[in-house]
Amino acid sequence: MKTKKIVSLTIPLLIAGALFFSSCKHNKSMSSTFELTGQLSQAGEGIKVYLDRLLPDTVQHIDSTTIDKEGKFSFHTIGIYKGFYTLRITEQDYATLILDSAEKVQLNGNAQNLGYTYTVDGSNDSKLFWEFNMESKVNMMKRDSMQHMFEAIMNTLGGNKKKLDSLNDAFEKPYDALMDEQSAFIKKFVSSNLTSFACLAAIQQLSPEKDMGYYKSLDSALTKAYPNSVYVQIFHTKTSAMLKVAVGTLAPEINLPDTSGNMVALSSLHGKYVLIDFWASWCGPCKESLPGLVKIYEKYKDKNFTVFSVSLDKYKPDWEAAIQHFNMPWTQVSELKYWSSKVVSLYNFDGIPFTVLVSPDGKIIAKKLGDEELDRKLDELLNKPKP
Repeated sequence: MKTKKIVSLTIPLLIAGALFFSSCKHNKSMSSTFELTGQLSQAGEGIKVYLDRLLPDTVQHIDSTTIDKEGKFSFHTIGIYKGFYTLRITEQDYATLILDSAEKVQLNGNAQNLGYTYTVDGSNDSKLFWEFNMESKVNMMKRDSMQHMFEAIMNTLGGNKKKLDSLNDAFEKPYDALMDEQSAFIKKFVSSNLTSFACLAAIQQLSPEKDMGYYKSLDSALTKAYPNSVYVQIFHTKTSAMLKVAVGTLAPEINLPDTSGNMVALSSLHGKYVLIDFWASWCGPCKESLPGLVKIYEKYKDKNFTVFSVSLDKYKPDWEAAIQHFNMPWTQVSELKYWSSKVVSLYNFDGIPFTVLVSPDGKIIAKKLGDEELDRKLDELLNKPKP
């Protein structure tokens, strides 16, 4: 698991994508015809339900009401604008909705397990979000079941490598098929609902590196439909930042001091395939990946390949000690500014290790390559027969 800059709030199902946004200000409408009514079974008379707004960097309580003896509730809240909300009974028991000011929404469900039992009408985006989550839940359950079965069988095999390899081969293809099925579903969902806010959450399941076209299409459609929405504006900002370092674009220049204080530019390595490796001595996953990277460097260093490591360290002695410990002979640079380093926003990443493979002419070929993927890619690039 990669070391991340921050710990993000996770809200099942799949609402983590709604918290993709950065902080911003919202404008409240002064009047509203909004209604949210419904009935919850197993609620208990007098139980309160809360309506919360999911802001980009926090959750804001905006209204509450009491459930009557029949399990019914009603909100007529002023200040609703198009965005992400939760109807909450407890911190763990809630339904996620996408609401707008003029909607009259009806919601029913079981108060003991609201997030997995609710149904919604009167809000097209909320309904689409629900449909996306339910379909995704089925795929996720199949993968979880397969994973548990794999682990159970694996535990009976001890350390028999041959049998473990055979087991892995048997499970890999059907598991990958489920992943491909989910990816195809997400792409179809996004393409079919380009003006729905539900896609702002759904698209977070797609890789910007592999599926940038879907981000661009959604960004274009939502910006046209909702140019004044802060949710859309922030998604546009994020998408624009990702496009600047998309595969096929020129890698932004990095010019930072090495351990001796000499400035070294990424462009000085033009003419070679370069792996930019963003790391830090305090990052556990980074240190776990370094022995593999050293092996790959030794394998390809005489074939027009090198590494350009950019550290997010804060303390020079720690940085230098890690370089020596892992025997990293390639170029090392750092601002020693931790997450305040300008490379973080320049290359638009929030977790390390993070790698970018650059071509001899300075263009980005691939990102986020693990050891095996990098080895295969370099073998393809550097060992292919010459025409």
